[in-house]
Amino acid sequence: MTDQPPISQPPISQPPISQPSTDQPPPPQPYSTVAGAYDRLGELVVGGWGEKPHHEKADFLTRLWSHGTAPVGSVLELACGTGLMLGELRGRGHHVVGLDRSEAMLDRARARLGPDAALVCATLPDIPVDQWFDAVISPGASLNYLTETELAATFRSVAARLAPGGSFVFDVLSPGTMAGDGGGHVLAGDFDDTAFILAFANSPDGVRCDITWTQFVRTAPEAAAPYLKSVEHHRVYRLTPGTIRTAADACGLTEQGVYDNYAFSPLDDASTVQTWAFRLPGRR
Repeated sequence: MTDQPPISQPPISQPPISQPSTDQPPPPQPYSTVAGAYDRLGELVVGGWGEKPHHEKADFLTRLWSHGTAPVGSVLELACGTGLMLGELRGRGHHVVGLDRSEAMLDRARARLGPDAALVCATLPDIPVDQWFDAVISPGASLNYLTETELAATFRSVAARLAPGGSFVFDVLSPGTMAGDGGGHVLAGDFDDTAFILAFANSPDGVRCDITWTQFVRTAPEAAAPYLKSVEHHRVYRLTPGTIRTAADACGLTEQGVYDNYAFSPLDDASTVQTWAFRLPGRR
């Protein structure tokens, strides 16, 4: 999952303040200090923001792919994170490969999926995998981390890795979600051994959102142990339907549909997440 601006401001649960915290140097890679708590944050996002859990996303994909010209066997996930979606799809019989820019997240994925899991550390638009896939997916609004130029280049890389007739499915935050959630939102959580604060600040035009992720991790099991503080900065961009369609048209991808948050229903003004499906022409 990728970080997502909240659509409402939940109550703030501040991190423990009875113990001192020590600062950690800036992380050398994104998510290197927060990977351990990332799945728990995902549970909060599912419960509080309406993001669909992984099994419901997989149900949607299974139904969508059932209408294709051939079964989907191999699947590449972009920004696979800790491997939750990969595990869901592997359990349904797919051969999966995961790509992520964070070694720390891939370490978590490898622990979940096993040492022989096919995992690649790379930053989009690079997809350094010498293989064609029946499907490429990117759930969790991960493509919102890309500028328009990077998005277009990523689409070209995806088209080059899709088999004829292959499927490309991803989700993005709706432009209304990005534009409507102006700066000043804060989300915080306390998991006892780990606490975090996410602060969201949108640009005045709603084109981008800067996210400051501050985390406090207890350094030992004892309740009196100090907490180690780390800070990461992330930026996500608004992606309009026009931008997405232009990128797809430029590399020959055909639109299958755009849906409301992994449900086979049309978008409306209340949609917070858009699920897009494209296909590379041809038959397998």
